[in-house]
Amino acid sequence: MADAPLSAQDLVRLLRGRGISTAELAAELHRSPRMVRAILNGETSGALYRETLEELANTGRATKVPPRRRLKDGSLVPVRGRVSQGQGKVVVPDDPGGRYTTDRQGGRAQISTSYMAEGGRIVEARIPKGKTAKGRQEAGKRLVDMIRSAAKGQSRDKQKQITARVTFSNGRQMEVNTYNASTMLKRINDDDSGILTWLASEAGNRYVNLDTTEVPITGVQLNIVETPKTDEYERQGRTGRQRRTRALSDAEKLRQQQRAALEAAKKRRGGRGAPS
Repeated sequence: MADAPLSAQDLVRLLRGRGISTAELAAELHRSPRMVRAILNGETSGALYRETLEELANTGRATKVPPRRRLKDGSLVPVRGRVSQGQGKVVVPDDPGGRYTTDRQGGRAQISTSYMAEGGRIVEARIPKGKTAKGRQEAGKRLVDMIRSAAKGQSRDKQKQITARVTFSNGRQMEVNTYNASTMLKRINDDDSGILTWLASEAGNRYVNLDTTEVPITGVQLNIVETPKTDEYERQGRTGRQRRTRALSDAEKLRQQQRAALEAAKKRRGGRGAPS
């Protein structure tokens, strides 16, 4: 006799046990964290969400969004609005039911998350190549939010490491670097030019033959894994985590030499006497 399928409550428990947060489950279901907690506490069967939860449990990714409940006349069942919509206000929600496609949808940014074993994540973003496209700002904000979430998810003895890979509009793909989540977030915030500009600069620092000023990033992949904190990590923490001077890459050394040569040339030209 075949085993009975897991209930929505069992699936939520299973996914929470794998390190997927209530907020992340709510985002995948296109519902509020309150609904996920209601399923977990047995306040609702969650039957509408079981198929999506099962897909998450089996594949690590949700492609089907559960539909909203409807009344007998076919209209959507009103729900309690968010605080931003007015406390206690009843609103008619949008119906997000349907399947996502990986095909390019105009200029809209597309971001998906795959949930891996032991709390790992693979975040993939497809980004419009127009430098002023609204979707680039939207994608950048969502990527930073995910990095911030990873940084907050670090514990006393575990850290989150993020390996960033990018794709440029000319088709070139490369791994940029691996960062501690908190360090990566701080560098992005300190740079103050946006995550996509920062990633392009990081890629340019690593690869001598890459001009990142003209070719926009059109794809980002963040591979987030949890690893034990090393003795060096702990040592830096005890001393106030003073950042060591980072060794310059070959690309950075070359650029420094080029800038120095340009400055020297300017001084030579400026030191010449005015023509009589």
